Amino acid sequence: MKILLLESDEYYHQQFADRLGSRFEIIPARDVPAAEALLEDMRPDFVVAELLLADGASFAFLENLRRSENSSSMPIIVFSRIYALEDIEHTLSLGISGYFVKGKDTINDIKKLLLSLENDL
Repeated sequence: MKILLLESDEYYHQQFADRLGSRFEIIPARDVPAAEALLEDMRPDFVVAELLLADGASFAFLENLRRSENSSSMPIIVFSRIYALEDIEHTLSLGISGYFVKGKDTINDIKKLLLSLENDL
């Protein structure tokens, strides 16, 4: 199973590969344009996304994924430094499968959700 990881920090690319690489193929994208280009070439099973990106387009990216016929039902998980309740509520209203806060939640928490979602695919 493939995970598109939208994350600008190389540290998290390595952490996801180390913790999930035996079970999932991790496909990193450092920004929204890179993620969009990857989505044109392949269809991942999941998307894991950080909301704080340099280009500031992560919310629009998630909204576009939900509107797209090809990815409207794809499980999306947010793993972000944003912990403001309004932002979390807005993101969850898009039909996100899970929202995790860096520093509070761990990649192992995400792994548990991914494994349960994998059974539903």
